[in-house]
Amino acid sequence: MGLNVHMQTNGAPEKAARLARIRISGGLWMIALLGWAGVACAAQAAVQVSPAAALSPAAVVVEPFQAIMLGKAYVASHAGAAFLVGSGDSMLPLYKDHTVVVTQRIAMRDLRAGMTVAYMGDSGRPVAHVLVKKTFLGWVAKGIGNPASDSALVTRDNLIGVVVKAYEPSASLMVALLDEARMRSTIAATP
Repeated sequence: MGLNVHMQTNGAPEKAARLARIRISGGLWMIALLGWAGVACAAQAAVQVSPAAALSPAAVVVEPFQAIMLGKAYVASHAGAAFLVGSGDSMLPLYKDHTVVVTQRIAMRDLRAGMTVAYMGDSGRPVAHVLVKKTFLGWVAKGIGNPASDSALVTRDNLIGVVVKAYEPSASLMVALLDEARMRSTIAATP
């Protein structure tokens, strides 16, 4: 799962500076600005998870804007935490497209196979994949839905953190924005 946007960090100024280079796409920036309109409606996702991701948290299904709010709330109360919005299907069925993943800094010695981590990939963009095996040079990671392991190793220098929480929007964020805009225009047109 590629990670499009680094939304917020708590602590870790050196990593925050490195992650600040990530461009915020127009649509997700608008979602971040309007994200306070969500209403909580959390339900645990019933997902059959690969044994390879046994130490990775399942995503909690929430209203679209609530996913970002919950990520922000966790980061605000936990030093060394960050949250990012996932992009792609490499982590299906565990994490769907647009899942908000919350990461926590962790020492390399505490990493274990089966944990999902976020790290800076070869392209300079964050990636969230499952740790497969430890090597002398770093950890091999792989997307659950990918046929092959990642070319970049997870190292102390590129590790962002281990995924500790995940929030899956119950509907498309863009559809939610359109619905919200429609509701506002309907309310405004009511005499």
